Amino acid sequence: MKGFREGARRAVRRLAGGWALALLAGVVGGLVGAGAAWLAKPGILGAGLWLAGPAASSPAEAIHRIAGPSVVGVISTYLRPHPVTGAPVVAARATGSGVIFDARGFIVTNHHVVSMPAPPETTAGGSGSASAPGGAPSPPASPPGGSQGRAGSGPARPRDIHPQRIEILLPSGRRVPARLVAEDYPYSDLAVLWVDPRRAGPLQPATFADSDRVRVGQWVAAIGSPAGLFRSVSLGIVSGVREELFQPMPPPAAGAPVVGERIFRLIQTDAAINPGNSGGALVDARGRVIGINTVKIAGSGGSQDHFEGLGFAIPANDVRRIAGDLIRYGRVRRPSLGVEVVDVVQVTALAREDPAWALEFATALARGRGAVIWRVEPGSPAARAGLARGEVVVGCDGEPVHDTVDLLRIIDGKAAGQQVTLEVAGAAGTRRIQVTLAELGT
Repeated sequence: MKGFREGARRAVRRLAGGWALALLAGVVGGLVGAGAAWLAKPGILGAGLWLAGPAASSPAEAIHRIAGPSVVGVISTYLRPHPVTGAPVVAARATGSGVIFDARGFIVTNHHVVSMPAPPETTAGGSGSASAPGGAPSPPASPPGGSQGRAGSGPARPRDIHPQRIEILLPSGRRVPARLVAEDYPYSDLAVLWVDPRRAGPLQPATFADSDRVRVGQWVAAIGSPAGLFRSVSLGIVSGVREELFQPMPPPAAGAPVVGERIFRLIQTDAAINPGNSGGALVDARGRVIGINTVKIAGSGGSQDHFEGLGFAIPANDVRRIAGDLIRYGRVRRPSLGVEVVDVVQVTALAREDPAWALEFATALARGRGAVIWRVEPGSPAARAGLARGEVVVGCDGEPVHDTVDLLRIIDGKAAGQQVTLEVAGAAGTRRIQVTLAELGT
């Protein structure tokens, strides 16, 4: 899929460019020996979890015992009409993973687990139904309460189709039909499914940790169904918390309709994440979900593109907020300022090519930092507040804004309807402006 996952891949390749790692064998041996002795101490993995319970021989075993019953398999089946009879036949089948969100039957997974790019002759809505045509099994009844929004509601999502049949493989080994409730594409790679608890039986919801407290180096396990191998477990650590990982953009062309990108908050891990792990759980040593596994970055063969162990998960705090909105509203209620912004470095590159750019963005070039306003959406909160192209946002609610990532991060942490105070630099100097954020897409 394009959008979130492709942007994340490009961002990580840029981040990883030029990285090299060389470890002396003697140092490794010493560290392994010391690490084994250290890990044997009670309580190292959190409240003595590893040693707790009957015969827990490894942290992965203890983690799986707690979190495993909350992880399910997701089977997506795409149908097409038989060329002769017209009856629905299987065109493609994909497997992935999901995490039980609550006892009402809601399951969170990745968008790309329940979608695939449409062939050129297929429109976005052509196969976007969660209902199975023809002789395919019927989906479950509607989920209780909240929104019953379809995956196709909201803005058009080109070249994106959904399976006609979705099944959940429960921890008991039974398969039950599921319904696609809503998805957050292209803003994130999350989607929510629903199974009827009357058919599925009692469900064990996952416990979600506070992902803001995740620490680099802490033990984690990835639980999912790589290659269809149900509820496999791989052990690793948190390699990094990439709260400012974003898709870099080239200098905008004159008249470009969209510039700048949303940031991707991601937790990096070296726990093995392979196809089929997507939508599964990244779990801490206490069996709490700290993230939903979403993407693995692998080298494509170039001389500077050989690296392994780059798996990423969407943080639990974002998952809770996004899934909660999808269940309640059928969409994520994101705040919007109504501006498209670029970094000073992008404007600098343009100014080298044409002196007219240097004149129009003189404030940005003089400041050297900030989020440069490229376009103001008519009728938006920014337009009503009098923001103009070429001005530079250098602060928001008392926090400094050094670049577009800072501004996007701060605004994304607000709510629609909330008022923010912007510090804006322009030709006449710096001023403070109060802006009431709107809901994105309204």
